[in-house]
Amino acid sequence: MKIVVFGEARRVGALIGDAVLDLSAADGRLPATLAEFIAGGPAVVDRAAAAVDSAAAGRSRGPLLEVASTVLHPPAVPRPRIACAAGNYAAHTAGSARRKGVDAMSAWAGIGAPDAVPSEEQIRTATRERAEPRGFWKDFALPKGNGDDIVIPARAERFDYEGELAVVVAGPATDVPAGRGSSYFWGVTLLNDWSIRGASRKDSHTFNLGKNFDGGASLGPCIVIDELDPGDVVVETRVNGELRQQYNSGDMIFSHAEYLEYLSRDFTFRPGDLISGGSGPGTATDSGTAFLAPGDVVEVSSPGIGVLRNRLVAKEARR
Repeated sequence: MKIVVFGEARRVGALIGDAVLDLSAADGRLPATLAEFIAGGPAVVDRAAAAVDSAAAGRSRGPLLEVASTVLHPPAVPRPRIACAAGNYAAHTAGSARRKGVDAMSAWAGIGAPDAVPSEEQIRTATRERAEPRGFWKDFALPKGNGDDIVIPARAERFDYEGELAVVVAGPATDVPAGRGSSYFWGVTLLNDWSIRGASRKDSHTFNLGKNFDGGASLGPCIVIDELDPGDVVVETRVNGELRQQYNSGDMIFSHAEYLEYLSRDFTFRPGDLISGGSGPGTATDSGTAFLAPGDVVEVSSPGIGVLRNRLVAKEARR
């Protein structure tokens, strides 16, 4: 089932082909908002699935709206916390290291041969042995979704895309024991982790401004429930139609579940919070020559989820 948020009232709907089914109108016992929908647990999902099956089979007319004439919003609860994995794909880490040079990769000192970029397997093994997933938090107070323009910050000299797979957390989750993380997941979606390159410093008190700005993440086009394994999803990113990224989430060093188990120590995730698994190889920072410019169109896609499409605009061009 593919869940969307639509219309002026930001109601919960389900995609059926090229139409959106208004779920609470199809079944009055279903909540209208995404926050209530997620908090309702499996019983709500089961009722929604029954409504979708009935509408798809033509047994109930239901309020079906054409996607083309319906405003779809980012499929997110109000102000979710987004935990973003970093350095979680060995191929991306190695590609960035090749471009930046070995001297910039002090974290990998002692791994592999001196004065050489470690292999992907060496990076993966060493990262697992450290048993400390890395990452950062993103603010999503001004959410962006499919079709929204992304304003390039005026301070960004190099602006980058990172197509990622994110999981939506189902319910309150704290002190999640090892091996139980996946049981707290509600669905999966796509996320573009927009990044100002060259703004990050190795300092814990920088506010991470290279990752946090208005429009710093876009999300969508929908949340897929009970259909996809977060550990086996193909993600692709295209810039102006050119394929830049193509990888499988199974290549993550730490899974989404392991991130939840690690971060939930003395910290409570709320329904609708997200964990994004990091980006595979093929970003502009990997090549050093393909950074984004106003007018570029970036599409993050996955066969089972759809396409998250955004156009880049210059800040001074915004009205």
